[in-house]
Amino acid sequence: MAKGFDSLEEKVGYLLDRAEITDVINSYCYGMDSRDWQLYRSCWVEEIALDFTELELYEEPMPTIAADDWVRALAAFFAEMPQSQHIKYPSRWDLRGDEATVLSIMQGKHWMPTETGGPIQTVVGYYRDEFVRTEEGWKLCGLKELVHWNEGNSHVLDANLRNLLAVLKEVGR
Repeated sequence: MAKGFDSLEEKVGYLLDRAEITDVINSYCYGMDSRDWQLYRSCWVEEIALDFTELELYEEPMPTIAADDWVRALAAFFAEMPQSQHIKYPSRWDLRGDEATVLSIMQGKHWMPTETGGPIQTVVGYYRDEFVRTEEGWKLCGLKELVHWNEGNSHVLDANLRNLLAVLKEVGR
């Protein structure tokens, strides 16, 4: 959260950092939902830390993983799912020089017809994203998904999770 600023230059720098980080967040969501894996990959540094413990995929946060491996796993997750829409709205900012933590309100909708009920599954909660400033601009270096609730047909994700976990197993995660 913005405190006081000693100069207009500091305030402008803060606002520019927020705008650039917001662009990364938007590219993350659009890249994933449009299946533009090059755009999605551009959001990340080389080695990333992921914590999906609240999704009950893992009991502990994953050790760091190569971003290329993560993108390959996520592409496998979405390979059979015709549509999704992820919304991340940044709501809390902690900018610390070349590092930042951003808490975003999150809603992820997944659409895939199944034989086990309706075609929609929704995850609601927050993302706590970790960013670092690189020579190429701000990039994600880690995230934690904070799930508040799921609604809809959980079977929409079944085959997709198997695909994701198979790729992660291949790379030792």
